[in-house]
Amino acid sequence: MAVPVKRRPAPDTENVEALELELLLEAAFRLYGYDFRDYARTSMRRRIANIMKQEEVATISALQDKVLHDRGAWERFLNGVSVNVSAMFRDPAFFLAFRRQAVPLLRTYPFIRIWQAGCSLGEEAYSLAILLEEEGLYDRALIYATDINEVTLRQARDGIYPAEMMQRYTQNYLQSGGQRSFSEYYTAR
Repeated sequence: MAVPVKRRPAPDTENVEALELELLLEAAFRLYGYDFRDYARTSMRRRIANIMKQEEVATISALQDKVLHDRGAWERFLNGVSVNVSAMFRDPAFFLAFRRQAVPLLRTYPFIRIWQAGCSLGEEAYSLAILLEEEGLYDRALIYATDINEVTLRQARDGIYPAEMMQRYTQNYLQSGGQRSFSEYYTAR
């Protein structure tokens, strides 16, 4: 005697896509150790849609196949989902508050270690180094600048930034309490 199978309605595209996204992020975590599972879904969907266009795939499942089996596709995926926002003295109010409130406390320590997690292109790490130099703390400080994105980390190591950004960076530097001419800290080419 055959047992009737209860049929489910065909899943809608939105539910399938949500499942594909969940599986892709789980796979990225399990295979590569990068955990994007708690990232904002709207932002993640937008970034993944851009990556799908670049990789010329129609579904997230097809992207997952590429990411799991092609190291180059994984690196492009990682570059596409990571946020690479950086600027010299990007938040001048933060650097001003750091200068006024944290530096006096840091002066009481014989050695200072600061971790700049998610340093992106490195501008904020360099900004911190400039601030510590001006406050006489640079020689006893160690700044760890890390990022999950190897491409941007290589660019950060190079420390080369577009000349057209220097005017904006100079404004940020001045608003953050900079004590010298910002042009002392870079060489223009």
